[in-house]
Amino acid sequence: MDVSPETKLNKQSCSYRSFADSCQLADGSSCGDFTCELNKNHDLSHLPKEIPLKEMASGSSNLFGQSLSSLTETDKDSSSLMPLCAVSIIFATGVTIALILHCYLGESMVFVKGVLVSDHERCTALGQKVLQDHGSSVDAAIAAALCLGVVHPHVSGIGGGGVILLHDIHKNETRVINFQGTAPKALTEAVLQNVSELEAGLQVGVPGMLRGLHHAHRLYGSLSWEDVVNRAAAVANEGFSVSFSLAEAISKVKGEQLPQRFREMFFPGGQALLPGSFLRTPTLAGVLQADLSNFYDGNFSQEIVDEVQTNGGVLSREDISNYSVEVEQPLEGLYNEFIIQVPPPPSAGAALISALSLLEGFRLSENNNTENQTDHWIAEALEGALAMASGLGDPKYNSSLAELLSDILSKIQAERIDYSHTSPRKHYSTIHSLQPELQAGQVAVMGPDDLMVSVASSLSRPFGSRLITPSGVILNSLMLDFSWPNKTRGQFQTNQRNGVQPGKRPLSSVMPTIVVPAWHKCGIYMALSSTGGHKSFSATTQVLISALSNHQEKNESLSLKRFHLPNRPLFDSDSPEEGVPLLHEKGHVAQRVKTDSAVLGILRNRDVIKTIAVPELSDGSS
Repeated sequence: MDVSPETKLNKQSCSYRSFADSCQLADGSSCGDFTCELNKNHDLSHLPKEIPLKEMASGSSNLFGQSLSSLTETDKDSSSLMPLCAVSIIFATGVTIALILHCYLGESMVFVKGVLVSDHERCTALGQKVLQDHGSSVDAAIAAALCLGVVHPHVSGIGGGGVILLHDIHKNETRVINFQGTAPKALTEAVLQNVSELEAGLQVGVPGMLRGLHHAHRLYGSLSWEDVVNRAAAVANEGFSVSFSLAEAISKVKGEQLPQRFREMFFPGGQALLPGSFLRTPTLAGVLQADLSNFYDGNFSQEIVDEVQTNGGVLSREDISNYSVEVEQPLEGLYNEFIIQVPPPPSAGAALISALSLLEGFRLSENNNTENQTDHWIAEALEGALAMASGLGDPKYNSSLAELLSDILSKIQAERIDYSHTSPRKHYSTIHSLQPELQAGQVAVMGPDDLMVSVASSLSRPFGSRLITPSGVILNSLMLDFSWPNKTRGQFQTNQRNGVQPGKRPLSSVMPTIVVPAWHKCGIYMALSSTGGHKSFSATTQVLISALSNHQEKNESLSLKRFHLPNRPLFDSDSPEEGVPLLHEKGHVAQRVKTDSAVLGILRNRDVIKTIAVPELSDGSS
């Protein structure tokens, strides 16, 4: 785990707008008649924008240091002190008003060039350079996300999909841009009726990443689309060093029956690429540099269709050309005076809000609970929330989803938590499955344009379907995220809400997260993303508990006893050892394992901003 050293934010002026110009609270209401009336009708130019409190304290130290014995009684008229009292009252009032205005309307405390983090140091540097070149936060996020698809092709890429969660502080507006893959028109439950393992071609859904990023750029871009995309294309064309993460993923698939193009790319000469090996993908650079229409209705789309159908799939040119992006409102929950925002279904982000909602009732911030009791509550809340969220699906295809979602977001589950002992998962809800292998590329940005951006992009399992087009596009395995009877083989109940239908998006544990203060603009802001399948949910929950309940933001405070569900608590092997026996006392069957979940993001608290990586990412995240 690594959190960057505390950094005082640069207070220089810049050409970007600042939320200092807005007279609006984070809940959408006005500042109040008094404050806004002052702003409209009174000249506040004489009031300081900032109060140098340390200077005030040091400047007044002599007054408080005087001995009382030096004061003498006087019979002079006290009315002579009235002007001094009046000046003091006026000054105190001015200082108070200035502090109030600074809190609600004050100068935007952000880096002039903004901050960006990602899973890979080269992509982080590339995104940061976009900000330095006066690109928007979204420009930077797009460049970094496309870069990740180049240097981490086992995790994400333009052959997959994802989600962008974006919050405009200035407007107090949040949008979800959903570009998850969709099922082909010809893929129905009848096709999967007697299938337990899908052929590679049937695993592929319509890739949405390029169209989704392009849509985000149309809404929030500053630089040209070509400029942004060409920066990522340059990484593919120039080449890069194979990271430890990529090399490890390659070694894990070595024994599989792999397509010829896959072996040529990752096993040159029959040998797996090792960390530090040089890899160059110029044909993929050509795809990135081409016109977007060529990917969705041209030569590249035909390459995708040919590759899929040759390997048993049913994807068509029509499926690709008709793909559309969904722009939605986030799900929101209140936790310790902070608003937690996540994508709506078919993302399982509702589980995060549910778990935090349950835990808020236990008042973890009061620090009066024993350690094993707190861990027990967290484990049970995670178990219950994940069990319920595993029954979600695409709301456009499920009329009954609203009722389930209402139950998930309510606090009714808190009544089912036994304070003294663990309960089986079925105690909370019907048990369905979530895709455990899912991995996602992560990017988080807080830019000087007052935009907070969190991006999660994925091929589903590592290397997706393993299919690669002649132009170097690795195709997703998003259809594995759907449910069908023969897939579960009796281990879980089939989630009917997540059944396969043409054009439908599958349930996903991809959940970028944004945190904003509930009542005003002073306080903690966070943009988070995570990877590791359903483990991302438990990891994100624990990071938020640490930051928002315990107000722990130092390096050591985010070294959590990370444990993950479902079925049993799995402690990360690098977490403190005492966690396992403490949960055993409550009946949990806990064990220590090496897990691969990670949470990446940015935390800003007034004039201090920090990057978060839990645990520390070996390939560099900031």
